[in-house]
Parts: sequence; structure tokens; C-alpha cells
Amino acid sequence: MLMTHDDESRRRELAQFLKDRRARLTPASAGVPTSARRRARGLLREEVALIAGVGLTWYTWLEQARPIKPSVRVLGSLARALRLSDVERTHLFHLARPDLEPSPAAQLASTVSPPPQRTMDGLAPNPAYAVNAVWDVIGWNKPAELVFGDFAAVEAERRNLLHLIFCDHAWRSLLRDWETISAFAVAQFRESTARLGGDPRFKALVAMLERDSESFRMHWRRRDVRQPAPQSKVLIHPHAGRLDLDYATFQADSDRDVRLTIYTPVNAGSAHRLAALADLAPRKRRGARVLAEARP
Repeated sequence: MLMTHDDESRRRELAQFLKDRRARLTPASAGVPTSARRRARGLLREEVALIAGVGLTWYTWLEQARPIKPSVRVLGSLARALRLSDVERTHLFHLARPDLEPSPAAQLASTVSPPPQRTMDGLAPNPAYAVNAVWDVIGWNKPAELVFGDFAAVEAERRNLLHLIFCDHAWRSLLRDWETISAFAVAQFRESTARLGGDPRFKALVAMLERDSESFRMHWRRRDVRQPAPQSKVLIHPHAGRLDLDYATFQADSDRDVRLTIYTPVNAGSAHRLAALADLAPRKRRGARVLAEARP
């Protein structure tokens, strides 16, 4: 599947991003004097253009998704005018000037190569899985299957982290802080896929998620962006009980399109329960007893 970039989709996304961030700024926070008659809650286009030092017509064209190419200096001025965070500024540049960085890989990975797979297998009993650029799960180790469910049993188009988080009841029950995790995931996804607006798989996935999940639709339309960062999760596993896990994501050396997520237990109790869960698969009867003893 070619990861071609669709300029029209990218420009529409840029326009919506600018409108959304403009609407979030109050005149007071931007130092803009107002009158009692003002009805607009956010900044007006002319106010953003004035603060950024750019022409109103030119800025209006950006919000109309016209095919113009802003300079790096102008984008920096817009980022300052809109009070963008570092990650939002990076997102703005990705949308407005994708030519400033190398294009992403030519194809979406559908499998992991043997070295990353062996790495994941060697991490047992710690769970690990691999995703491609649109977060399709394309590889995992046995502990990940025991903790998160049988990925192989999920049909390919739904074997995606966002679809699992928002549309799989088992995952929703598994994630104790589902509301926080799901919102963070959408913001990360939007940041990491900024240059994939025209990719057919990306468009089909977002359309499916918007159709299947009202929660996803709400978060997606907020246009929040976040960068990946090491985090912790609390899982409530139906057999192992509570699992406190740290996790971090790494780019696979063999493929810039593939990222590995590795989970490690935060405490001895979680480590014990993870090990017992791994032991449960080949020896179910003995494992059930060990798990019962391992519960807090």
C-alpha cells in the first residue's frame, strides 16, 4: 500500500488545525483589546494575522486550504501568535511544509522482520508488540497475547491499537484509566500520522473509527497533538488481577515505519503475576492455582 501524501487532505487538516487553535485563544491571553460588544470567543483571523505579522488575505487562504507554501519564518510567527506548544508547533510544520523532512517509507509495513520479532520473543515474560505507521499491530510476543488478547484472532483491518482501545470491550475493561489513556492515544496518533493524510489505509481507519466510536470522534475533532513519552498503565486483567506496568516505545532499527512497545512491571507483585500468567498458558491447572496465590 503506497503511502502517498494527498495535498488536498493535508491542506484541509492544516486549515482546521489553525481554526481550532485560533478559537482556543482568548483576546485577553493574546493581549488584544476588546469591547463589550464583542461576540467572538476566540481570536479573529485579522487578529492572528496582525500578531503574526502576515497579510490577512494570505492567512485567510491558509484557513481556506488554498495551495500556498508558507516559509519557515512565517510558520514560526504563526506558531508564536497562536501560542502553540512545542509538539503543536512541530505538527504545524508537518502539515504546512512536509517537504522540509524526508518522506515516510514507501509502504506500510504489514509484518515485522525476524530481528525485531526475536527481540520481542526474548523479552518474555514482559509483553511487547510492534505497530506500523498507522498503529496496525503487526507483531507481538506470547506475553502480549496473554495480557492483551489473541491479536491473531482479530481481523486485519481492526487489528489496530486505536480500534482496540475504542471498540474492543475487553480492552476497555483491561485499561483502568481508559478515559485518560484513550484521549492521550488519539493525540499521539494525530501527531505521528500528520503526513499520512492521503494514505488509503489511514483514511479508511479514521473513517471506521469515527463511525464505530463516538468517543474517538469527539477526541479526533479536538485536534489535540502529543508526542510519545514513557508512561505507566494499570491493567485489570481477568486472570492475573492488577498489573502495574511501565511502557516505552522504540523505533525498530530495521524499519523506520515500525515501532516496538515494551512493557515492564513496576513492582515485584506485578512481576510475579506476569510470570504466573505466562506459566498459565502451557499448564493451565497449575497456573490457575499460582495466579490465585499471586493476587494481592
